[in-house]
Amino acid sequence: MLLTFSAMSGMTVVPAMAQTTSAPTHTVHKAHAKKTRATTRTTTTTPVAAAPVAPAGTAASRNASVVSQTVPTEAAPVRSGSENIVVTGTLFRDPNATSASPITHITSRDLQQRGIKTVSQAMQLLSSNGAGNLTNAWSAGGGFAAGGSAPSLRGLSTDSTLVLMDGQRNSYYPLADDGERNFVDTNWIPQSIVQTIDVQQDGGSATYGADAVAGVVNIITRKEIKGFEGNAEGGLSQRGDSGHQRLYATYGHGDLNNDGYNFYVNSEYQQDDPLYYRQLQGPYNNGDLTGIGGTNGNYNILQDGTIRNFTGTPTALVRPSNGAGGGVGPWQVLNPAGCGATGGALVTGTQTAGDGGRSQACTMNSQRYEQVAPDQRRISATAHFTANVTENSQLTAMFNYSQNRTIVTGTPYGTYGSTSYTQDLQANVQGTPLPATLPNGQLNPNDPFASQGQAAQIAYRYGDLIPTTQALSQNFRGSVDYGGSVASKWGSDWIYDVNFVGMNTLLDQRITGVPTINGEINAINNGTYNFVDPSQNSQAVLNSIAPPNVIHARTQEYSGQATLSKGLFRLPGGMTKLAIGGNWRYEALNDPSANPSHPDDPGEQYTGYINPVNARGHRWVESGFFEVNLPFIKMLNADVSGRYDHYSEGFSHFSPKVGVQFKPFKQLTLRGTFSNGFRVPSFAETGGSNVGYTSYTITNPAFLAQHLNPDGSIDPYAQAYRIGNNTAGNPNLRPETSTNFTGGPIFRPTNWLTLSAEYYFIRKNHYIAPNPIGVQTVADAWVANGNAGLPPNVTVTPGIPDPQNPGGSLRPGIINLGYINTNKISTDGVDLSFEAHSRLPGALHDVLWFSKGTATYVRSLNLTLPDGEVQHYAGTLGPYGAVSGSGTPRWRANWQNSFTYKKLTLTPTVYYTSGYKNVAEDQTGADSRFGCGDNVLTSSSFVPTRCHTKSFWDVDLTVNYKFSKRWSAYANVYNLLGFRAPYDFGTYGGYLYNSSWAQNGVVLRSFQFGMNVTL
Repeated sequence: MLLTFSAMSGMTVVPAMAQTTSAPTHTVHKAHAKKTRATTRTTTTTPVAAAPVAPAGTAASRNASVVSQTVPTEAAPVRSGSENIVVTGTLFRDPNATSASPITHITSRDLQQRGIKTVSQAMQLLSSNGAGNLTNAWSAGGGFAAGGSAPSLRGLSTDSTLVLMDGQRNSYYPLADDGERNFVDTNWIPQSIVQTIDVQQDGGSATYGADAVAGVVNIITRKEIKGFEGNAEGGLSQRGDSGHQRLYATYGHGDLNNDGYNFYVNSEYQQDDPLYYRQLQGPYNNGDLTGIGGTNGNYNILQDGTIRNFTGTPTALVRPSNGAGGGVGPWQVLNPAGCGATGGALVTGTQTAGDGGRSQACTMNSQRYEQVAPDQRRISATAHFTANVTENSQLTAMFNYSQNRTIVTGTPYGTYGSTSYTQDLQANVQGTPLPATLPNGQLNPNDPFASQGQAAQIAYRYGDLIPTTQALSQNFRGSVDYGGSVASKWGSDWIYDVNFVGMNTLLDQRITGVPTINGEINAINNGTYNFVDPSQNSQAVLNSIAPPNVIHARTQEYSGQATLSKGLFRLPGGMTKLAIGGNWRYEALNDPSANPSHPDDPGEQYTGYINPVNARGHRWVESGFFEVNLPFIKMLNADVSGRYDHYSEGFSHFSPKVGVQFKPFKQLTLRGTFSNGFRVPSFAETGGSNVGYTSYTITNPAFLAQHLNPDGSIDPYAQAYRIGNNTAGNPNLRPETSTNFTGGPIFRPTNWLTLSAEYYFIRKNHYIAPNPIGVQTVADAWVANGNAGLPPNVTVTPGIPDPQNPGGSLRPGIINLGYINTNKISTDGVDLSFEAHSRLPGALHDVLWFSKGTATYVRSLNLTLPDGEVQHYAGTLGPYGAVSGSGTPRWRANWQNSFTYKKLTLTPTVYYTSGYKNVAEDQTGADSRFGCGDNVLTSSSFVPTRCHTKSFWDVDLTVNYKFSKRWSAYANVYNLLGFRAPYDFGTYGGYLYNSSWAQNGVVLRSFQFGMNVTL
């Protein structure tokens, strides 16, 4: 698996000229068309200092799947309006358009040279991709949006980065990130048809509307492919696991210049095998951390005379039942031989709970079933057609189908102390003893005390029921674009464009291996499940305990847009241009809960972690927009744009933007942008619910007095339990609004060196977040005074009655806290980049050298709460709850160098992510960043205290060799030097390491080999 932590090095930060053409096909003279067909297929003009021209036949001038940044010498000027040109960040469809926005420009050649095989990998490697990014590794850890991946530009979460294809919108992934945030899944996009990826790193709402607060990712597909292109590759890690296979084939026919049309079809397949923690090196492969100064966190280890964790037996533990939901005496293993059969070991220790006996337990590696990376398979098919309808107009149509299947497994659930996402119903299972006699009158073979007429308490983990989620995301997308020019009697030609896109994403989730309340109780009471020898249980028995759960979710996106632009009059610096346009679109989502409540039969609910999230909604959006370009003088250019959006939910917003470029002399350009933007509330935030559970203990004396055992002690109902926190949708939310600023210089001291620096600042007001009122505060108020004690817009759903004292007061079951508009969140920092190219001196003159470096420094990422408290996250693990515990490293940087000699190209890339403190002020309190306490540990009993997580380095190497004009081969080595991931005991995105920044550090070295053919 490719490293998913560092800056994308294979990129060009396009300075003053921020445009990208959608693979424009330059005119080839007919006399040379046949002769040059193999080497002049699809090229891209990039308005930066050209890299040195590679000799014909070298890896740098390979077939159409590799985009050269060198402008072909035979290219004729592109006629305005003769083809549809996608220009990121502006409405002007002009290959010579300029922009003051900072835009990172990634070509397909960049992707190949760095061994990047998916768009998702490219996004995760961006230096500006920060806190809250959604990785495939995070899906393996049980994230809410399993199977999805998305960037988080500037650390403002996935919902503030707008992902487009050819300038058009895509449908959302049906599952919300953290159950709250809508985002576009980048996993579905077939990488082999990608021409370029433009990343606009400032506000884009003035051009694209909502969700572009932190930036825009525009994936531009190839316009023309001629002949056949194919690829086959495979790979594995140094341990022989993490298998990888990839195939793609493309065939195209027709020449736009000579035939007036081009049609191509493409298909792509990629399989990435799962990787489990048990396959890794220590200590990541085990719950026993005594070797690094921690304790033994494996399940059911006897420590200090007590069994530490009752939930982890791969075979059953039993002891006599006390008739009140508990047990007496020491625990004993029901079948000691079963320990070894399930990968555990039998241990014995002293029980200190006053029973005077010795307890037995099976140990089990707590990481036995957990995944580092999921089993993931991608399949896609594309049909693309382009035709020159007239001399000055062009039609483009494309249809995409893709499917992404992800399989994630987890640790089996148990009967005792299992993490419950079903209110307090799990207590029904824990309080259900193994009866001495079955309903048919026979002695219960699962109860070793049955012959004495004694029921038994059981603690068991269903080792034959592996929780498995298979998510199949299918995407259907069709788009059409017609554009061109019409001659005008005054000024320049009219440039027009009309396009439509429709996309549906269907997500089917099949969840198996998770018990239901009734399933467990029936298996215990009726003796249908064989606890003594689980291997004897039939599939029918297993299905009766854990019936398969199938969920169907869907999102839709339909959008139509028209733009018209024209040069109006000339200023000293050039032609003043105006563009206007309109857009309408329809968006919808329906995501049912995987674990809905069953008021008539609560036992139908599942005991384990199945996403208790649902969201639904739909809306119409109408928009109008404009842009004016004003070249006042040769050295000063300004661009003014704005967009008005109206939503059927009842709110509207106007987003303005101003960009300025000033070029006092040839080597220096100063640029800056100022804009306002907005993010609409997600469907989950307005019309969904997200139920999570946390531990809660009632202390109210009047309540406790109603829930006593016969001996006067407090019965289990009134002791610590898991209380629900339902973050419910709020249809009255206001959109988040933003203020964005970017500015900095671009310096070109020579024609082979470009340096740039960019300061950025973003502030989001009316920041949407769950109501910050504490669950415990609300629960205490309700226990004391009922509904009269509740804050406004907060409700409580009572729990089930006390089985022992049904007449007593009900305890709070679910606290219903909605989303609200809080205060603001802001971030600022600096982007740095350089690019150099030259031939090496002396005897190495035949070696072409191309070097790129990028870095992002996060100076601040601060959240201001409604009461005015400011939480500071930069350089820490914060914001903890909102970003998967990934944290906010201050620095992400890289340095890439490509050396080309004849047919051979070597590209080493160095990646760097800085360390951070293991504190998070949203968890550890205001100003805790100044201390050295590690208070955000996910398993503080088992790991040593560590204040700081170290920085991480990685070196990747790609070798390309071109045998002929048609055949080439390559090898990728990831984490060439075998750097190990630094320990991170606070994050919950991975076990002992941070999966957002250091994935390659647990995979260690991995290798991929492939062949390309062009016919």
